[in-house]
Parts: sequence; structure tokens; C-alpha cells
Amino acid sequence: MRAALVTAPRRIEVVEVPDPVPGPGEVLIRTEVAAICGSDLHLAAEGGTGIPGNPGHEAVGVVTESRSPLLAAGTRVLCTPPAAVSACFADLQVLPPSAVVALPDGVPAERLVLAQQLGTAIFAMKRFWPAARLPATAAPRTAAVVGTGPAGLAFVQLLRRAGFAQVIVSDLSLARLATASSYGATTVVHAPDDDIVAVGDELTGGVGVELAIEAAGTAATRHQAMRMVRDEGRIGLFGLYADDELESWPMREVFRRRATIDLTWNAQLEDGLASFAEAVGIVAAAGPDAPTMLTHTFGIEDVAEAFALAGDPSQGAGKVALTF
Repeated sequence: MRAALVTAPRRIEVVEVPDPVPGPGEVLIRTEVAAICGSDLHLAAEGGTGIPGNPGHEAVGVVTESRSPLLAAGTRVLCTPPAAVSACFADLQVLPPSAVVALPDGVPAERLVLAQQLGTAIFAMKRFWPAARLPATAAPRTAAVVGTGPAGLAFVQLLRRAGFAQVIVSDLSLARLATASSYGATTVVHAPDDDIVAVGDELTGGVGVELAIEAAGTAATRHQAMRMVRDEGRIGLFGLYADDELESWPMREVFRRRATIDLTWNAQLEDGLASFAEAVGIVAAAGPDAPTMLTHTFGIEDVAEAFALAGDPSQGAGKVALTF
């Protein structure tokens, strides 16, 4: 079978490898479409794991052989394996039923694969905005999302569903900002010429936003998220860090505003994959004319070109996918 393989830092190729064989309790899945995540770019830059098909962990496929009573052959599934052991960038992959979500019929694979990214954002929102523990209020709420790549777009959608009246977003790409508007963003800020912190202060009368989500993974965007929350506001750090060191951060603003900072990781380990199942329901109910963050598709043979596009923010791509 064909599989993508990271052969050196920032170098990914297509190789031929033997078909995998499912063990007891496992299923064999033929991949239809797989999407590139920001964390895939990080793993590829680090040199990969040596696993054919890795680091792909967002895919839709069909079970072709089952050695589990929980999934029948012919079942279409969303694949959500942990990134460190995943192999979604391959014609075939073996997974346990605990790493997949059964999918409805009649929805294109290119839409259903977006449920993986959306599921990670749903999982994060349970930490970033635990509504059950927050005081009830009828006042309009304002949120900010710094970075409108695929993850940021997922948060825009969820924030509007959560009832935020204003969602301020910023990005370097005008194309991504346009997509964010279609997802419900109420104010777009084109960085670096315009400053989302200043825009947020103006829109909130200097009070700040209730929730600021960082979805780009840079020191600059983390600073912006931390500087724009209101007193006792919440900060959600989602963007994957570029290194292991803690950069300087605006301690005065965070400390004096008594802000809560939360982080998220490993949605794939949630019991029952509840957030991914919820995401599948949202995507399936959206309809064919709903906005989509998927902007480019490539055949698996062009995986290197796909990674180059996904890893270049200046190109303004949304979600980039591979077809099989």
C-alpha cells in the first residue's frame, strides 16, 4: 500500500509498504480522505516517528475487515487516533474501535473529516468555557480568537453556538478572515497592521473580553490573548507551542485581572470520544451549503506539496486534505 513517511526533518515522501493486518479486537480501515493538522506539521519538522502513515490522525475511511464485534465491515468511520501512534496518511490503517466514531450516510467524506478538528475544539471548550460553573447573565458576551486557521475557525463556530454576541478574530491572512466571517465572526482584525488588543478594548469600552482563545501557537499571539481579557476573564491556550521554553509573558495584566488560564491536549483520550461524536452531529446537520474550512485537496502522491501549503501561513490556506 501507499503511505506517507517523514524521512527527515521537514521532508515527507510516499513509500510502498506491506498492508497492515488487524489483530484480535481491531479493524482494518481503507482511508478515503485524511486532513493535515497543525500538530502534523510540528511532528514532520521534528523528523517524524518512522511510522508509515504518521503523523496523520484526522481521517474518514471504511472498515474493510473487522476482528471486533463492535464494528462491522462496511462501516464508515471518523478516525481519531492519538497523533504519536497514528497512520492516517496511508491507504490502509489498523485501529481499535475505541479510536473511531461511526458516521452517518449521505455526507461527503470531505465534510465529515472536519469533525476531527471540530471535536478537538469542543473538547477544549469544555475546559475554556465551563458554562455550568459560570454565573448566569443576560448581558451580551464577547470573545476573541487569535489565529483563524482551522482550529480558530472551529472555535468561532462554537463560540457563536455558545451564545457569544461578539467574536473578534485576528489573522495574517485576509482569506482566512473572510472564512471566519462566514463562520460567524463579528469583527475581523488583519494583523500585523491592526492590533486585536486595541480593537477589543475599543469594542468593550476598555473592559476586555470574557474569553480569549489563542489558536496560532506563537509567543506574540499568546501575549495578545493574555492582554485582552477582562477582570476574572478566561484565557484558553490551544495553539501548539513551538518549543519547550516558557517565553516572557504579560504577568502584570494576567495577575491583576485574576484571569484563569487553561490548556488542552489529547482529546483522543476522552471517554467514548464524546466531543468527536458531538462534532460529527454538528457537521452532519450543517447541510451542503454550510461554510467549510477545507480549502485544498491533494492526492496522496502530492503529500509533500500539501504539507508545504499547509505549513505556509502566507498562503492563507484553511484545512488541507489528502484523498486516496
